Amino acid sequence: MKILFFMRSTVYVRNFESTLRLLAERGHRVHVAAEQHEVLDPTDLMGRLARQHSAITYGPPPVPRAPHWAQLGIELRKADDALRYLGPEYRNARKLRLRAELTMPVFLQPPISRRLVNGSRGRRIFRRLLRSCDRAIPPDAALCAFIREHRPDIVAVTPLVEPGSPQSEYLRAARAVGVPTALCVYSWDNLTSKGLIHDPVDVVTVWNDAMKEEATTLHDVPGDRVVVTGAAAYDHWFTWKSRTTREAFCGRVGLDPRRPYLLYLCSSKFIARNEVPFVRRWIHEIREASGVLRGTGVLVRPHPQNLDRWDQADFTDLDNVAIWPRTEGNPTDEDKRAGYYDSIANSAAVVGINTSALIESAIVGRGVYTLLAPEFRDTQEGTLHFRHLRSVNGGMLNVASDLQEHVSQLEAALADPAVAAEKCRRFVEAFVRPHGLGEPAAPRMAAALEATAARGVRRTEPAPWWAPAARPVLRGVAAVVEQALNTADQEEERRRVAKRLDQEQRAARERAAAAEAAAAADASSRAFDHYVRVREEVRRQRQALPPGDDITACERQMLAALEPLWDASPETIATLRRHAAATNGVPQADVVPDGAMKGHVERDLRRLLSRGDERLWIDEPAVLGSVGFKTGGRRYSHDTLRYFRMISLLQDAALIDDFRSDGPRRTVWEIGGGWGGFAHHFKTVCPDVTYLITGRPEQFLVSAVYLMTMFPGARFRFYDPANPDAFWNEWASVDFAFAPEPVVPGLKAPSIDLAVDVMALECMSPDRLNLHVQRAYDLHSRYFLSVQAVPNGDGGPAVSPALEHRYWTHPVCAPESLARRLSLWAPDGRVDQTYFLGWRRLRL
Repeated sequence: MKILFFMRSTVYVRNFESTLRLLAERGHRVHVAAEQHEVLDPTDLMGRLARQHSAITYGPPPVPRAPHWAQLGIELRKADDALRYLGPEYRNARKLRLRAELTMPVFLQPPISRRLVNGSRGRRIFRRLLRSCDRAIPPDAALCAFIREHRPDIVAVTPLVEPGSPQSEYLRAARAVGVPTALCVYSWDNLTSKGLIHDPVDVVTVWNDAMKEEATTLHDVPGDRVVVTGAAAYDHWFTWKSRTTREAFCGRVGLDPRRPYLLYLCSSKFIARNEVPFVRRWIHEIREASGVLRGTGVLVRPHPQNLDRWDQADFTDLDNVAIWPRTEGNPTDEDKRAGYYDSIANSAAVVGINTSALIESAIVGRGVYTLLAPEFRDTQEGTLHFRHLRSVNGGMLNVASDLQEHVSQLEAALADPAVAAEKCRRFVEAFVRPHGLGEPAAPRMAAALEATAARGVRRTEPAPWWAPAARPVLRGVAAVVEQALNTADQEEERRRVAKRLDQEQRAARERAAAAEAAAAADASSRAFDHYVRVREEVRRQRQALPPGDDITACERQMLAALEPLWDASPETIATLRRHAAATNGVPQADVVPDGAMKGHVERDLRRLLSRGDERLWIDEPAVLGSVGFKTGGRRYSHDTLRYFRMISLLQDAALIDDFRSDGPRRTVWEIGGGWGGFAHHFKTVCPDVTYLITGRPEQFLVSAVYLMTMFPGARFRFYDPANPDAFWNEWASVDFAFAPEPVVPGLKAPSIDLAVDVMALECMSPDRLNLHVQRAYDLHSRYFLSVQAVPNGDGGPAVSPALEHRYWTHPVCAPESLARRLSLWAPDGRVDQTYFLGWRRLRL
C-alpha cells in the first residue's frame, strides 16, 4: 500500500512518528508532502525518518494551478468556521470567538451580515449557502495531477482544521481522482478550538471516545467513519526510562538535588502569550503562603512555540529556580525527549495552565495541578478541550479556584507524590489508551488506514447540479476576493514595515541611550580626577595672587554659590553641569521639560535650525548632569541655543572660516568663561585654535573640569604664579589655557584674534570692565563678540560705551529684530539680551 500524507509542515511529523515507522515496517510506502519548518523542527525529524526508512519519502506540497479558486474556497470556509463560534457551544469561549472574528472574511463584517447570522436560523441558511458555493468550486488540476503521479492507495491529511482549511483542496482532488481519504486528527484540542471539517472524509482517526463525539456532533462526521485509535503521539512515553540519575539531572538544569521540585510547564502563545510575570508571581506567592513550598525548587520549562518570551527572563533572584531549556525545547529527538521525560519523572508534581504536556505528565504518573487564574480564564474554562482534563473518567487535573486551595494541593503532593497516580491512570486509560494501557495506538491507526484503503472510495455528495452555471459568477467573486486580499496584504505589509521601522528606531534609541549612559558614566569617572587637579591649580593661583578689592555684588553671589565645590564629592562632580547657574548658565529649575517654557524653547530651536547652518549645531552633551530638553533626537538648553546664535553670527560675519583655516594658529580669549559651554561649542566647531579663559580662579572649578572631561585628549595649561613666563611658552601647542584675572594687565599672548564676553563684563566694576576691553584692543584683537543684557532703565551695565570707544559695534541681534528673526524668548515675554559684534577701530 502507498500512503500520500499531506501535512501542513514538517512540525506535524512529531505526532505521527511511530505510525510512519510502523507503516514502513509493515511494507507500506509513505510519501509526506509538507513544507519544511526549520524553526520548530530544527532536528529535521522528517529527514531522519526518510534516511532510516527507504519506504518513507518526503517533499514539498504542490502549488495550485488556479490560486484564485483556492483562495475563494478558503474565504468561504473561513466564513463557515467563524459562524461556528457564534453558536451556543461557544457562548463562554470569548477568546476563541475573538480569534474567529479576526479571521472573518469581509463579506461577514458589515452590520447587515452580522444581524443575519446572529440567529441560529440565519446561520443555518448562510452556512448552507457558503457550503454550496464551496462545493461548486472545481478541484484544482495541479493537485489532481500530483495525486495521480504518486498513485496512492489512500490520501491522508493533518491537521486540516486550520481557519479556512486550505488542505480541503487535497481531499477534493483525491475524491476527483478516486482515492480514499483520511483525516488523522493531530491533537486533543483540534476538533473544538480550530476550524471545521468541511469535506467528506472516508475515515477520521481520533484518540478517544470524547473526541469521537466531537467529530460527530460538532463536525457532522458519520459515526461509522470515526475510528478511535488512542494517542499514537504518546506511544513512546509508555516504555521510556530515565537515562540519568536525579542528582545528575538536577545538576544539569541548576536545581538543588537534595530538595524536591515542582515542574511548571508553560503553554502555547494562544493560551498564554506572556507567562513570565505570572510564573514569577506564582513562585513568590506559593512560597510566601507555605513554609513547605518555600524550600521547594521550581523548574520552569518554556513552551517550544513561546521561547522568545523567556529569552531575557531573569529569575536568578529566586532561590532554587531554573528555566530550562531556553532553546530548541521541542522533544523530537532522543536527547531532547530524554531531557523532557526526566523533567517530569524527577519532579514531585507538575503545574500548568492548559497544555498537552499535562497529559504527558499524567502518562509518566506525576500529579497534575492548575490554578484558575483570572488572566487565563478565556483559555482555561473558556475552551472546550480544557474540560476533558477535568472530566474524562474522573479527570486527572487537580484544579484550584484560589491560592489557598492550590497551596494545600501542592503540599499534599509533596508529602506523597504517588497520591495522584491512580487518578492519572484512570484518565490515561480513557483518554490516551482507550483500548488498554498495554495497547499502543500506532498499530490501530495503521490498521484504520489499511482498512480504508482496501475498502475504496465511499459514495460522496456530488457538486450541486447548478455548479457549471454558477462558476462564471463565482469566478467574478473570486477576482473581487483576490483584489481585496491583495489590498489587505499590502496594508498588512505597510503595517509590518512601519512596525519593523518603529522597532528598529526604538532599538537604535535604546542603543544610543545605553551608549550615552556609558559615556556619561565614563565621563563622571574621569571628571573627579580632573577636579582634584584643577582644585590644586586654583588654590595655587588664589594663594599667590592678591585678592581683588572691587568685587561686585554679582560676583560675591557667584563665589558663594561656588563655595561647596571646594570640597566636592564624586557624586557632586558627576552632576557638575547643575552648578552652571552660578557662572551665567541656566538654573536646572528653569528647564524642567514641561509647560510653556519647553514649548517656547522648542520653537526657538526649530526657527534657529531652519535659518541657520545645522553643521554649526552642537548638542548639549549628556554628561555631568546635563540639563535642558530633548526633541527630535536633539538635546538642548537655553545656553545651547545662545551658543548656536553666537557661532551663527560669526559665520554671518564671514569669520568662522578664518578660525578653521590651515594658517597660523589663532587665539580666542573668553572673559570669565562661564561653565565652559561656549568654549566647548567653539572648540568643537573650530578645533585648531588656542582658547584662553581668564576670570576668577573659583570659576575654573566648573569650566576647566567640564572642558577637561569633554576633551580628554586636549592639552590644558594653568597659570603658575611661581613661573609666570612658562604659561606663554609654545603657545600654539596649547588647546585650553586658564589664567586668573589679575594676570590680564600683563597678558603676553602672541595675538588675540577674537575676544568673547558672555555676560561676564556686565558683572564687573567699570574700571575692570574698561581694563578688559582695553587689553583686547592693545593685543590687536580684531573682533569682539559680546552678549549683554538689555538696559532696563536702572542705569544698567556700561559695557556698550566701553566697547564703542574702541570697536565699531553692530547690534547684530538687537531687541527690535531679535524676536522676529531668532525668537529669543524671556519668561516675561521680553527680549532680554543683545548680541554685539565689534570690529577693532584703527585708532582711538
